[in-house]
Amino acid sequence: MDLPFETIYKKSQLTRWMAAMPRRFSCRHFKDAADISQLAVLEYAAERVCQKGIRIAIINGGADDVVVTLPLFPRFKGHDQYAVILAKKDLPNAGLLAGISGEAFALELAAQGLQGCWITGNYRRIVAVQAALEDEQVMAVMPFGVPKDEEGARLTRRKILTAFSPDDPTLWPYWAYRAAESMRSAPSAMNRQPWRVSFSGSTLSFVGNKLNSIDSGIAVLHIECSLVDEARAWRLAADNKTLLVQVEEAHEPV
Repeated sequence: MDLPFETIYKKSQLTRWMAAMPRRFSCRHFKDAADISQLAVLEYAAERVCQKGIRIAIINGGADDVVVTLPLFPRFKGHDQYAVILAKKDLPNAGLLAGISGEAFALELAAQGLQGCWITGNYRRIVAVQAALEDEQVMAVMPFGVPKDEEGARLTRRKILTAFSPDDPTLWPYWAYRAAESMRSAPSAMNRQPWRVSFSGSTLSFVGNKLNSIDSGIAVLHIECSLVDEARAWRLAADNKTLLVQVEEAHEPV
């Protein structure tokens, strides 16, 4: 069966994103906007992180117009710039591809000392859609800038690794354990992290509550980054729900 995403990223990109993961967090309080040089780098990156059919538009100003304040949720403060993640209206697996592409952009932010925050549901669509072409739909928006707390990643809360698997990941080969740990660091809507992983033979299995979703795309990118040094092959299982990745001659720690 055809793989629902493309393994298009260069080793240098995956390596940079993997290094940025420990610093990446969902930021709502910003102390400054990205400067001109950072915006230039982001514009360049936005052209190179997108899966086919996905586009990321960077909007320099007006983030407060697109963000909706919700009761019981922390308010956004100091935000000015944002990105709009767009997909072709007829694109298969648009959610999965938008998640992969948008998270790659978020990791580019972190690599520059910036941070962003996924917003997939509650934003002003009448504002966000202004960035779309006629054949595009808005998948999400992402306010970004210089975080007020540059060490905010230390406050990130995630599930324990065993919550994602029916067996003990510490018994897996190191590459599979590292992949699961990278997935565990991934953000998701409401921090639910709705994913499951398992290992058998030489294959790691990944399944989300819905494969064609932004959450699944985010997790898949984190797994792919962790395997940057491995000879790997992805495929879609017969159930059309589970992604399988197989590694040969894995580099195990001494």
